[in-house]
Amino acid sequence: MQHRIFQVLIIFLAPLIQALLTASACQELLIPVPVNVPRYNINVTVKDDWDAAAVTSNLTRRDAGNITSPLPITGMTKEPVASEFIVGATYCGNGSTVLILSHGIIESKLYWHPNLKGAEKYSFVDAALKAGYSVLSYDRIGVGSSSEQVCLARIATNLLIGAVRIDGLKDAQFQVQTAVLDYITTHVRQNMGAHKVALVGHSYGAYLSAASANHSNVDSVVLTGFSGFFDHFAPFVAGAGLRVAKMHDPHRWGSLNSTFLTSSDLFAETYVYFKEPYFEHRIAKWTHEVASEPFAVGDTGSGFAGTVRCFCLWRGARSIGVVNNLLAGHNLNLHKVAPDAFKIVFEFLKSQGV
Repeated sequence: MQHRIFQVLIIFLAPLIQALLTASACQELLIPVPVNVPRYNINVTVKDDWDAAAVTSNLTRRDAGNITSPLPITGMTKEPVASEFIVGATYCGNGSTVLILSHGIIESKLYWHPNLKGAEKYSFVDAALKAGYSVLSYDRIGVGSSSEQVCLARIATNLLIGAVRIDGLKDAQFQVQTAVLDYITTHVRQNMGAHKVALVGHSYGAYLSAASANHSNVDSVVLTGFSGFFDHFAPFVAGAGLRVAKMHDPHRWGSLNSTFLTSSDLFAETYVYFKEPYFEHRIAKWTHEVASEPFAVGDTGSGFAGTVRCFCLWRGARSIGVVNNLLAGHNLNLHKVAPDAFKIVFEFLKSQGV
């Protein structure tokens, strides 16, 4: 695939169904995504909250920036591992320029389009539609509506097709998540008639977007909650008070295996994502009770190894913008300054012809 010259905006902060849609219409999609990439061999056991505490200790060590230190990675598979994941996505709009939205850790695609009353100002999706863009937001594999993969089994002469839960160590890894985004990007261009595509990523989703943009056919990249370094990773992990999701809330997450973690409570999540006095408490409560989703242990360990390989970025970018003065905590979209942040994003994109 030929590389295209694209633009980057960084904001620092502590088969597909095609349809003719009106500007305000959205459609829920389930996208079969084939992936064939090597997997890291991660040697860690997570069965209960004691193990979650041990993982937290490893991820917050003084040498946690070393790719071998956060989790014991004992190597990589000799051959690529083929899988097909079922990715849940929401597509809105009917424009020829599509923004693909990737969310962060302990989040879901609801981050981009809050579904509580009176939260319109916090909706990146609504703002993008008003600005003339189409948007596709998706749950990363292992999260929410993207919690399953296709499983093929042959019994006698019959081929059975079913679905199994995604493994939080073997499946949900950085390079796998990146490959999923690569596929979605290609599919949006080839099957949805997109003439231009921009990747918009937040937090962990920003790292995925940066990695994917390095070899995908995209016109622009917007990264929020992103610095390119891990200086603030340890306070995030320690402050979240990580717990095994299926034990912490069996009603919501009892079907997940024990390698998926979440925050300990509302206030731990507020500590890592929000900043007083720049947010509404009701938004933080909604985030914790509705929008938050567990993340896979494999995402974090493989993330250190994977992102190191993608930092030689943007050598072909003709424009890079940096914004670091917005009054917000890490979850930019969910603070009072969100409308201003959205305006900055769209002005940047339009200034670059996207």
